[in-house]
Amino acid sequence: MNQRIASSDLEFIRCEIKARFIKRKIINKYASSNDPELREIADYLRHNAMSVFPYAFTKDYKIKDFNVEKDPTNDLFYYIKDGRRLYLRRGYKSKFRASRYMKNLSMEQDSRSPHCYTDNSFHPDKGSILLDVGGAEGIFAFQFIEDIKHAYIFECDPRWIEALKYTFKDHLEKITIVEKYVTNYNDADHITLDQFVSEYKLTDEKIFIKADCEGDEVHIIEGASELLKRKSGIKLALCTYHLQDHEQILRDRFASWNVSCTRGYLLYYYDFDFADPFVRRGVIRISGD
Repeated sequence: MNQRIASSDLEFIRCEIKARFIKRKIINKYASSNDPELREIADYLRHNAMSVFPYAFTKDYKIKDFNVEKDPTNDLFYYIKDGRRLYLRRGYKSKFRASRYMKNLSMEQDSRSPHCYTDNSFHPDKGSILLDVGGAEGIFAFQFIEDIKHAYIFECDPRWIEALKYTFKDHLEKITIVEKYVTNYNDADHITLDQFVSEYKLTDEKIFIKADCEGDEVHIIEGASELLKRKSGIKLALCTYHLQDHEQILRDRFASWNVSCTRGYLLYYYDFDFADPFVRRGVIRISGD
């Protein structure tokens, strides 16, 4: 996998400038498409700036509506969501940047977003185990913490780990932070889901796997071959937008499972190889039952 995704402010700016020059190509390509979802993107771009999420619902989200505060005891920004504090990693230098992060995070998980992991009928079952691969701020576990049996959050960035410990300080008995990268081999810093499930004796549990890992989702699935043989009682929400071919690779891998995708597409121009056909599905939802 020769993947190149923007990771610095300068790289983000470069990708955004490049995307502006591609905008007209996308409009021309999809303006007369037989797919109404693609025509919707072309119509949006005619009247709006280039956007990763080329849909009108994004206008419902404004930075000013996401009021973050700083905790004086630890100097971390937090946002009140559902009456609880969701902490952000150390390093946000301004309230504006922290609020912008929360705006974008909330927009991603809007039910109308192609990046939304769940819907009303697809989500972690009550009493199930959550394997949150690529946990970051932990919003996914945060959303379902009251219903699930336990969440294992895989996160290696010490800044996010610090924030997670504050966010879940009242649910420590239901949270385990795993400081390893999940992939298709095992060593001191990496682990497969097969190895993890065996070590933690989760083989017979109902399991929900959420993976948002900068394009490593296919390798994660390769490392779960034994677990996936069971099929029953397993659900997966896997991001497919990082690389152009991942949706099809994962559809082929789970051909005998119940598979659906989020509605709509992303224009993920932060991939340096962003090119025709431009559009990518955001999340593939998979169930063995």
